[in-house]
Amino acid sequence: MRLLALVSVLLGALPAGAELPLSERIAALEAEHGVVLRPREAWDAALVAEIEAGLASLPPALRRPPGGLLELELHRESSPLGLGDGSVTRPEWTEGHQRFHLYRYAPSKERRATFRLSRLTDEEAERLWRRRAVVHAVVQRWDDARGWSQGPRWRRLNGWVGPFERLFTFHEEVLMRYAGAFSRARGQVSASLDLVTFAEELLAPVESLRPDALGVDDQVRCQEFSKARALSESLAAEGLASLPPRGRCPAFDTWAELENLTHFEVMMAAASGRQPESLFGHLMLRPVWREGAVPRGPGFAPVVQLVALTGLEARGLQYSLKGLLGGYDTGFLTTTMGEVSHETMELEQRSVRRFRLRLTPTEQVRLLERIWELERRGYFPYRFFTENCASALVFLLNGALEGGRKVRLPGSLWVLPAAALDMISRVEVEAPGGETQPLLEYIPDDFESTEARAERAHVSREELLSGLSAQLPSAARARLRLLHWRLRSASPEVRRATYIRMPEVLTELLQAVPPEQVDEVRRQLHAYMAWSVRVERGAADRAEGEKLEIERNRVLAVRVRVPSAAEGVRDRQRQFEREDELQRRLAVLDRISLLQEALAKAPRRPATSEELRILEQAEVTEAAFIASTEAQGALQEGALASVDPGTFLAEDHRQKVESAQAWADGALVRSGAARMVMAMGVDFPAAGGSRPVLVFQSAGLSESLGDARLHGFQSGSELRALEGELSLLPRKGVPRVLSSRFTLVGYRTLMRELPIHQRSVRDALGWGMAAQMETQRERAVPYRATALAEALAVVSEGPRFRHFTVLGAGMKAGMHWGPGVLAPALGPRLSLSHRTGLPGSLANAVRLEAEYAPFWRMGDGITHEAIGTLQVDLAVGQLGRYRLLLAPRAQARWAGRLASRLDSTLERRLVLGLELN
Repeated sequence: MRLLALVSVLLGALPAGAELPLSERIAALEAEHGVVLRPREAWDAALVAEIEAGLASLPPALRRPPGGLLELELHRESSPLGLGDGSVTRPEWTEGHQRFHLYRYAPSKERRATFRLSRLTDEEAERLWRRRAVVHAVVQRWDDARGWSQGPRWRRLNGWVGPFERLFTFHEEVLMRYAGAFSRARGQVSASLDLVTFAEELLAPVESLRPDALGVDDQVRCQEFSKARALSESLAAEGLASLPPRGRCPAFDTWAELENLTHFEVMMAAASGRQPESLFGHLMLRPVWREGAVPRGPGFAPVVQLVALTGLEARGLQYSLKGLLGGYDTGFLTTTMGEVSHETMELEQRSVRRFRLRLTPTEQVRLLERIWELERRGYFPYRFFTENCASALVFLLNGALEGGRKVRLPGSLWVLPAAALDMISRVEVEAPGGETQPLLEYIPDDFESTEARAERAHVSREELLSGLSAQLPSAARARLRLLHWRLRSASPEVRRATYIRMPEVLTELLQAVPPEQVDEVRRQLHAYMAWSVRVERGAADRAEGEKLEIERNRVLAVRVRVPSAAEGVRDRQRQFEREDELQRRLAVLDRISLLQEALAKAPRRPATSEELRILEQAEVTEAAFIASTEAQGALQEGALASVDPGTFLAEDHRQKVESAQAWADGALVRSGAARMVMAMGVDFPAAGGSRPVLVFQSAGLSESLGDARLHGFQSGSELRALEGELSLLPRKGVPRVLSSRFTLVGYRTLMRELPIHQRSVRDALGWGMAAQMETQRERAVPYRATALAEALAVVSEGPRFRHFTVLGAGMKAGMHWGPGVLAPALGPRLSLSHRTGLPGSLANAVRLEAEYAPFWRMGDGITHEAIGTLQVDLAVGQLGRYRLLLAPRAQARWAGRLASRLDSTLERRLVLGLELN
């Protein structure tokens, strides 16, 4: 009878509109799909119809799951959504994945599972979840058999990590911490449940029950592009199905403007010593469009910020600990280039280096889709050292790359932005000619901070002054030099007064020039004026940043309750839940402008006398900038009217790009992260004779003063972290340790304030600090832990610090210990640092480092020490994709007491180091 009914259905023998008896429909489910309903008496026609509808929502090839009969058991007990929760009392499965359990339907309070169902009646919602239950059970069986959820195509989307795949990971975990990134809570348990619960939502969507139940932009096909593609590609790879294309998604299509998308850029904001969290730089992603039918304007071009969402929480110990230990969320924010310029290049005064991503057209589309998705649902724990902007960028890119290409994380204990650029550039892509090239390409046109542009303008203005003075009569020359001296004043009042008189002064200077030289002098005076305005603009932006920080501190000091970072994140998540509501808002806002507006209305404590001084100084600085622009305008309409400003700007930009390209051509590509040097040489110990020595050097990060690295920091700053050196005496058996040195962190900078900011001697100096440990086994007291701080006076310098001579003076303090000794030590430190660049690569240089440090040690009096190191750095060629660097080095160390030559020792060392960069 069953077989006859089934044959009748298959052959269409039943008349139109006729319906098989319930028992025959249940039998047909088993015969055609391998689905068995238990207990049979518990099922009614309505439930069976939803089972049939659930199977019909699957692609035909999936409707009979592998693994034998699939038993669906219906229970009288109720459960949210009518589904199990994985507990003992309400299991989803028993007997492995043989029997799937259904329960009486009950509404659920789980927001993610229900907020898109708000327009459905309770009856419609129950019908939908019955269909999804069938999809769940069938797709789970297929995933068990084919392992779709275990492949990188799926796991990289929410960041699923297997046991021992990352440090301290002992079971399957997911990096994504936001429940809204999963179709429902069960999807957060495993990658398999993530895939299966998503299949419920994709294959049995809300609109399949009622077309008007959900707006098109809120439908899962227009929200989860990457997951839908991953599942579709898995089915297509198995030859099981080809899911239909997503169709039109108005909100995304309008935003993405795919027809005008040209490329993507990775942007690296320069490291800054002003705030600890900005010391190692910051990465952003920028999609670039050509101008379309609707002008976008450069200030409104989107930029993807990968940032910790800290809200207005006060900076302090708790702030730092939360940043280190995962107390904040990492968010993917689509902001504007105008906001980046305001916040990063004007207030924080950090220049931005640019790199083009060589992506295929389809990868560019995928990357835009990932940005769209992660802005709405991408929240990860933020940890300063490991889960930060660099790891977020790697995660973002890996969700878009095709052909099995993947960017590896640059470390387990430390993920640096510069090191992430190294790893991205190691991914190779095929060029049009068939050869391979790096995924990352440097663009020699940095976005300069206004202060960096002011520094470049200051140098140009100083160089121009000499040539300009030579063309003026003596009286006019003296007047120009006086004007120039006043424009370099640290007093904004003096500069403002000078700018007010500047049109009159420059006009009179032009009148004193011989007629044949007037045009050239006019052009030079125009450049002089333009560069002066740039110097003032940098000062004004810097003052605005200082004002904002003071106002923020005054508000936070009142202890008025401000929303916590977690509350801000929750509010943001709610805003992005419903696309139809989101599109009615202004989705892209200038966070700094919002902060300034909030601060203007908030209660605050009275300003201190020092804060009042800074605020007053900021007002006068802004007035000086306004006066400079008014002077420039008056001159452009008067004495300098014949000079074309566009020509000046074009020439200035050309010179900037050419200089950057020349620097890039000679610079090392790789950053100073994860360096390792092996060296061998000979020691001449104090006891006499000689002996071979092996030296191993490694560093989490090591970039020296003058280093030119595309993925590195500014050449005027040196940063060393987790840097170690071990010297061994080779011999039969285990080598003997002669000495070791470990630097926890060391920082030196030769960057000084411009003359207009120099209000004390300190502003004209660089500075340095370091914390390190050292072992010299042959000393009477062999172990030391030392901290030092120093001021650095730059005696001479060349462009980008390729050449420099620096004198340093500071203090060293620490603890010395050894057999029977534990004593503090303290003393001054004098140093000399010199670098001379050699022809060829910008890595080629002669370096001299010398130090003299007498110290007092408790119970031991005063001991004098001097160390000198002469090193030559040479880039000698390529070895595969690595550049071979040689570093021959000579070092001498003297220690003793000035009163007695017998207490003196002199040690010397010659080594040849080798590094693959």
